[in-house]
Amino acid sequence: MAAASASFASTKETTNYARLCRLLVDVGSQVLRSTFDKIHPPATLHTVLGSTSLHYVTLQSLYRGRKKVLNPTQWGKLYPTHSPVSSAAFDITLLTVLLRNICGLVPPATGWDRLPPAANISIADDIARVKYYRNTVYGHAPQASVDDGSFSACWQEIREALVRLGGAHFRAEIDNLEHDCMDPDIEEHYRELMKQWKKDDDSIKDKLGEIEEMMRHDLREKIESEMKEVKETLCSLTTTVGKSTDEGTFDPTELINGIRQLYKTREGWLSPFPWCEEFQFFLGNIFTRLKVVRRKKTRGEITDVFVDMSSILDPYEECSAPRTVLIEGEPGMGKTTYCKKYVYDWATRKQEPRGRCSTAFKAVLFLKCRDIHSDIWEAIDDQLLPRDIDEEVKQQFFQFIRENQSSILLILDGLDELPSSRLSIFSELIEGRELSGCNIVATARHEAGKVVRKCCDTLLQIEGFTEDHVKGFVTNYFKERPDLATKLSVRMMRDKNLREMATNPLNAALLCLLCEEFEGILPENRAQLYLDMVDCVLRRYRKKKGLLETEHPTNLYKPQLNRLGSIALNGLLSDKLDFNESELGNHAKDLTEFGFLSVEPGGSKLRQKLHYAFLHKSFQEFFAAFFICSQIQSKKIKPKELVSDPRCLANLKQVLLFSCGILAMKCDEKVVALVKSLTNEVNKNEGRGTKVVLEAINECKRQNSDFHSQLAKSFGTGLNLTNLDLCNSGISDASATSLAEAIKVNKTLTSLNLYDNDVIDAGATSIAEAIKVNKTLTNLNLSHNHIGDVGATSIAEAIKVNGTLTNLNLCDGDVSNAGATSIAKAITVNKTVINLDLSLNCISDAGATSIAEAIRVNKTLTNLNLHYNGISYAGATSIAEAIKVNKTLTNLDLSYNDISEAGATFIAEAVKVNKTLTSLDLADNDISDSSAASFSEAIKVNKTLTNLNLSFNGISDAGATSTAEAIRVNKMLTNLNLSGNGISDAGATSIAEAIKVNKTLTNLNLSVNGISDVGARSFAEAIKVNKTLTNLNFSDIDITYAGATSIAEAIKGNETLTNLDLSGIDISDAGATSIAEAIKVNKTLTNLDFSDNNISDAGATSIAEAIKVNKTLINANLSRNGISDLGATFIAEAIIVNKTLTNLNLSYNLIRDAGARSIAEAIKVNNTLTNLNLSYNRISDANLFLRQSKSTRL
Repeated sequence: MAAASASFASTKETTNYARLCRLLVDVGSQVLRSTFDKIHPPATLHTVLGSTSLHYVTLQSLYRGRKKVLNPTQWGKLYPTHSPVSSAAFDITLLTVLLRNICGLVPPATGWDRLPPAANISIADDIARVKYYRNTVYGHAPQASVDDGSFSACWQEIREALVRLGGAHFRAEIDNLEHDCMDPDIEEHYRELMKQWKKDDDSIKDKLGEIEEMMRHDLREKIESEMKEVKETLCSLTTTVGKSTDEGTFDPTELINGIRQLYKTREGWLSPFPWCEEFQFFLGNIFTRLKVVRRKKTRGEITDVFVDMSSILDPYEECSAPRTVLIEGEPGMGKTTYCKKYVYDWATRKQEPRGRCSTAFKAVLFLKCRDIHSDIWEAIDDQLLPRDIDEEVKQQFFQFIRENQSSILLILDGLDELPSSRLSIFSELIEGRELSGCNIVATARHEAGKVVRKCCDTLLQIEGFTEDHVKGFVTNYFKERPDLATKLSVRMMRDKNLREMATNPLNAALLCLLCEEFEGILPENRAQLYLDMVDCVLRRYRKKKGLLETEHPTNLYKPQLNRLGSIALNGLLSDKLDFNESELGNHAKDLTEFGFLSVEPGGSKLRQKLHYAFLHKSFQEFFAAFFICSQIQSKKIKPKELVSDPRCLANLKQVLLFSCGILAMKCDEKVVALVKSLTNEVNKNEGRGTKVVLEAINECKRQNSDFHSQLAKSFGTGLNLTNLDLCNSGISDASATSLAEAIKVNKTLTSLNLYDNDVIDAGATSIAEAIKVNKTLTNLNLSHNHIGDVGATSIAEAIKVNGTLTNLNLCDGDVSNAGATSIAKAITVNKTVINLDLSLNCISDAGATSIAEAIRVNKTLTNLNLHYNGISYAGATSIAEAIKVNKTLTNLDLSYNDISEAGATFIAEAVKVNKTLTSLDLADNDISDSSAASFSEAIKVNKTLTNLNLSFNGISDAGATSTAEAIRVNKMLTNLNLSGNGISDAGATSIAEAIKVNKTLTNLNLSVNGISDVGARSFAEAIKVNKTLTNLNFSDIDITYAGATSIAEAIKGNETLTNLDLSGIDISDAGATSIAEAIKVNKTLTNLDFSDNNISDAGATSIAEAIKVNKTLINANLSRNGISDLGATFIAEAIIVNKTLTNLNLSYNLIRDAGARSIAEAIKVNNTLTNLNLSYNRISDANLFLRQSKSTRL
């Protein structure tokens, strides 16, 4: 370093160059990572990169293709073996490759290697800019200097591009760096980093260029071939076309124009409240863009990706050609309005600037599920076609739909309103059993959405209005009365409940209407909002009839409203949303004139009687609740009887919430009884229904009253569970606050799991207050929420006084140094917490140092997880000093930080003297051979460490050899992970020699290294004599069938190995056959992974013969190979006689129906197989094998 520095004496100009290097390398990598994380959020990155993702194939081609763009180290970062994948591990070169290949970015018009025009500021354009400026700056590398003028101009251009990409918060950091001091060593460090980046990027650019050229060549050949076929086909069809023209063909234009006109007339106007004639909107004028976000398919997890109306059918990372879209949303969020706007735009031929807009479809068929009583064809006829259509023309139109499926869009609005008897039929339609080429958009509430979610390519969620949307809507509504717009806006600014209520577009519309009606006096909660709405309607009715004004019209018309409520409840329980006039009984005249009901559209041909429906399902739920409350108040039904009906919690959630809100305004005693009854049901159902209870309690909030807190305490007192699992339940801050009140008085709960909810600092603070007084809770999981320093500090204050909590999980939040310091101070005095998880937060050296000071004196903590934070060598050094004196810590996880050589060396020194640590994880920490040598010296003398993880670092053969020397004499280590390093045959051979004499090691992971057949042969010799190793992971190394054959010979005689992972090493049929011969005689192996090995039918046949006679294997993975029907048939014959195999994975092969049938027949007689994976093969019917096997066990 000193010599290098001397060649460039530090001057103002050389510092300018180094500063630009630092800006591009440091901030550039942060910004690119931030950009990548926005497209693929960290919480779901494992799914995006997972083996079932389309991206896996892309990345594999970049790793294993003819031109290897990705190297093994980068592949190891993408697919770590024993830790979650994290973008924090991706270097700037890898990030660039990922952004270009798996993020759906449209390449800049000028390409990735040129400077885009100033007006082009897309994400892709700015990524190209960063690269262009990198090249510009690197052009100064020979002199390593930049004059002040060039520096200022370049700095400004780079800063603007980075700020646009990463966000405004990067501006301050960049401005600070512009004048930050740099010593000569740091300058040289950044010059070297810039040089390495340019070198790596040039290599990848060349390889990508060659790949693109090969693809262009292949594409040209394919197009020429297909064009030739098309020409031949056209020639052969010429005569047929001539004949059909003479005979005449069906032209759907007239029918389609009729449907367009129907939409313009019927869907162009929005009348949410018919009882208010003046409250009608033309969609083109009033429509406010709704907040629509994408959901992940894996768990339905909400992302922060906004979706335009025109883009709902566009490809994205989870699906390259979406056909089916599910739009979910709470009641009143605007699902139907969204559909109306979409079909109205199609009818008026509105063009969108981007995306697959509605005009791309020949026909858009908008069907309301509540009016569907048979199949799809009858629904189209009933709701869209002319009443007098000729039967032959109708059938021709249906045939037109069948023949043009890719140009047809079906919109199914309100799956939750579909009769339950029809749901299975329409689920099959969404699955693709019928009209498999049709595009389908369906809307549903969440409970109905869960049923079909797995069948849909794209999941979206309408989250209603943002605060800006609400302001816009209110302003639009009160154009003529800005004073009322101001009153409503001011009230919402100070009233959080009202703000939350207004995110629902239907509620926002009601608020505007009632604000106008009552001159700015607004309700406190949703139940009051609807009660005010009823009063408003009844006043208008009496005014229209010339009747006297009355103060409480709801009481006056209570019999009529109860009748309506009874019909509403029966309809909800019987899955029916409309009814005929006779059901209104003696109150028909009043109820049909009030304005709460709408006459069903005359488009239906199936029902000749007059039918009515509620304006919206939420109105039906409100009236059902009104009726229930009347029944409870008059003692005709007891709360216990109501909630004991299993349909109550399952189907009447919104009704329960309305009921609690209404009862809270009328009778405290009754609502307390209702909450107690709900609590009993929660106890019976082991916690299910807790969210409903908490939301019901929140519906009972009153101004200047703590009644809702009393109800929460009633819930807590009655809750007799010990374990409450609320993970991924959508618990909000408000619900968390009610739960906290319950915990304060509860005397049974020991474990509370709030993983993956919507709790932020306010909710965490409420829970903290609760655990100050709670005397039973031992386990608290608040991971994967949005808790920052404020919430963490509150919890820290709580555990200072709490005397029972033993496990605290704050993983994957927003805790930084301030929060970490608060928790550190708390554990210096806390005497009960033994497990603390602060992984996946924003803690850097200052926070780590505070925690280190705490564990010097703490006498109870045994497990500390600081995985994936921002800790460098300084923080690691502090922790190292602490564990020298700590006497209780047994497990320490510092993986995926940046402790580097210096920090690792200090930790190694600490391990020499520490007497309690049993598990140490330092994966992905930029550790190289010198630190590996330090750890080798440490484990020679350490007497407690049993698990050591040094995976995905920079350890090469020298480090592996040092480690080998240590395990020759170490008598404690049982688990050693060296995967994802740079170990080749020499290092592997050293380790192999060591395990010949080692007597304790049971698990060894050397995957994702550069070990070839030579290293494999060394290991084969070692496991012939080793008597302790049970698990060996050799996945993703460079051995061939020759190496596999060596290992096969070894396991013939080995008597301890139970798990062998040989996935991803391309052993082919020859290697598979050798291993197969070995497992015929091996008597210990239970788990064998052969996935991704280029095994075809020949290899599969050999393996099949082996498992016919093997008596120990229980798990076999043959996924991602080239096995077809022939191989599957031999495997089927094997499982007929095998009596031990329980899990068999054949996914991602080439098996068709014939192979599936053979396996189905085999399962009929096999008595042990419980898990069989045949996904992603070429089987036409995914459930064929299950139906034919008639297995109830699988």
